[in-house]
Amino acid sequence: MIALVRAELLKIRTTRSWWAYLLVILLITSIAVAGDVGTSSNEERSTTEFLLGLVDLVALAGLLALILGITIVTNEFRHGTTTPTFLAAPHRERVIAAKGIAATIVAIGFGVLSLLVVVAVALPWLAIVGASASLDGELATRAAEQLLGVVLWALLGVAIGALVQNQVAALVGTLVWIFVIENLLWGLFALLDIDSAVQYLPFRALDGADGVGGEDVLAYGPALAVSVAWIALLGAAGIMRTRRRDIT
Repeated sequence: MIALVRAELLKIRTTRSWWAYLLVILLITSIAVAGDVGTSSNEERSTTEFLLGLVDLVALAGLLALILGITIVTNEFRHGTTTPTFLAAPHRERVIAAKGIAATIVAIGFGVLSLLVVVAVALPWLAIVGASASLDGELATRAAEQLLGVVLWALLGVAIGALVQNQVAALVGTLVWIFVIENLLWGLFALLDIDSAVQYLPFRALDGADGVGGEDVLAYGPALAVSVAWIALLGAAGIMRTRRRDIT
């Protein structure tokens, strides 16, 4: 298994998209932090809520982790490398598991990089404008929850990739589901007077599993459990389809 994980990590870091992921994280996180700090007053900047909001920007790495999770699986089918991969490792479920572990490692790296960008941009700026930034356990807890949230997005991506296998269909279908279908279902559930059911949809559950909370998402514990359940369900279906697929 260690050899398989190493192979998957090698595949990730030797592709050109690897650098694109890092550059996008640096760019979008920097812009988001600058926007929040630059448009707030010193009174707002000194509150714990504001600092938590900055930490929550780590969630921006989640979408990239999702895309990584999908492509780490679908690239094999797109470029026809599934045959040598499965010949080298006949137990296909081990290959998918290795991809999940590799995606987890990289997702943690994405989250840590995003968090470092938040710190590197926000702390000097806050010091320059004279805002008092007190770091406490609540911020550390939120940071850990955000990092776990990024990992969950990556794992769901791996599960989706294993199930759909076609890269374009997986990427486009997932983005359409996130930004269109779940919102349409929200409206439909409201008409049917079952609004609370929307909280159990996969990406709505992931929204609740980042520690931020809100009126339209589950509490952290249930959201985490529902997210893991979706990953397990889609992952099991993906492994089953992968095991049955003819790669000759």
